[in-house]
Amino acid sequence: MNYFLLSFGIFIYIVVVSDMVMTTLTMKGGGWLTSRLSHCVWNLALRSCGNEGRSNLLTHIGYLLLVLIVLVWIGLLNCSFSLVLIAQDDSVINASTKVPANIWEKIYYSGFVLSTLGIGDFVGSTVIWRIITNVYAFTGFVLITMSVTYFIPVLGAVKKQRKLGINISGLGPSPQKIILNGWNGENFDFLKFQLFSLSDDLVEHNQNHRAYPIIHFFHNSKSDNAIIIQIAVLNEVILLFENYIRKDITLNKNDLLSMHSALNNYVDVIKEVTRVKIGKTLSKDTPHELLAAEGLIVDNNERIDLNETLRKNQRVFQSLIVQDGWQWEEVIT
Repeated sequence: MNYFLLSFGIFIYIVVVSDMVMTTLTMKGGGWLTSRLSHCVWNLALRSCGNEGRSNLLTHIGYLLLVLIVLVWIGLLNCSFSLVLIAQDDSVINASTKVPANIWEKIYYSGFVLSTLGIGDFVGSTVIWRIITNVYAFTGFVLITMSVTYFIPVLGAVKKQRKLGINISGLGPSPQKIILNGWNGENFDFLKFQLFSLSDDLVEHNQNHRAYPIIHFFHNSKSDNAIIIQIAVLNEVILLFENYIRKDITLNKNDLLSMHSALNNYVDVIKEVTRVKIGKTLSKDTPHELLAAEGLIVDNNERIDLNETLRKNQRVFQSLIVQDGWQWEEVIT
C-alpha cells in the first residue's frame, strides 16, 4: 500500500466535494477552487483582449466557465479515485480472469464508475474496495445532478441581471441625464418611484450574485447594458442627489434610503464573493454642468463632503469598472 498516493487521493476528494457543496448549496459564494479558477480565466481573457470591455471574447467567458468548472470537478474526482486505486496493486481485478488491473485499466475503471455507467469489465478485489467504488459512484451521480440543477438557476439569474441592466439604462445614458429626465419642473416624483422599484430588483440581483457568483463573469459587450456600469451610474445618481442637487427640490433621505441600502448591500456582496482590488484614489468627480445649466445645483458653500462610506463605495465601483474592461468615463459621461 502506497500511503502517499492514498492520502493525496483522499485530499483531492475532500477538496472537490467541499468546493461542490460551497458552490452549489451555500449562499457564501463559490468554493475556494471555483472562485480562483473563475478569476484566473477572466483575468487571462481580459488581458488577451487588451482590457477592452467591448470585446466579443468576453461575452463567451460566462458559459465557458460553467462548462470548465464541471470538467475540472470531474477530472479531479477521476484523478482522486485513480490515485486511491493505484495506491494498492490488487485493488481492482478483471471480473473474468481475476488478474489485477494495471494502472491504465484502473484509470479506465475510475472513469467508468464516476460516469455512473456501472463497473465494466473490472471489479473491486475486496469488500472494502467495492464500498470505496460505491462512494465514488455516488459522488459522480451527485456531481452530475448538482451540476444540472446549478446551471438552471444560474442562467435564470443571468437573465434577470441583463434585464436589470436594460431597465437602468432606460432611465438615461448618464447620471446627469437620468436626473434631468426625472425632473418635471417641480419635483422628482417620477424618478423617486423608479428608483424605489429598481432598488427591489437590485436587492434580488445582489442575492443572486451571492448565491451564484459566476454571473459576475457573464459579460455584456455593450456599455449601455453592462450591469456593472449601470449600477455604478445609479450610485453616482445617489451621490448627486445627496451632494449637488438643491436642498429645496432634492429627494430626501427617506426617498433615497431603499436605493442607498441596495447599493451598500451590492458593495458588501461584491467584496465578499469576488476578488476585487479596491483602488486607493478616486477618479474625477461626476460632472454636473448640465444640472447647473438647469439651475438644479446648490452653491459651492452649501455642498457637503461625501462621508467615508460613500467614498469607499465609489472606489469599489471604480475598481469594478476597470476590472470589467471599461473606463470610468463610461459611467459619468
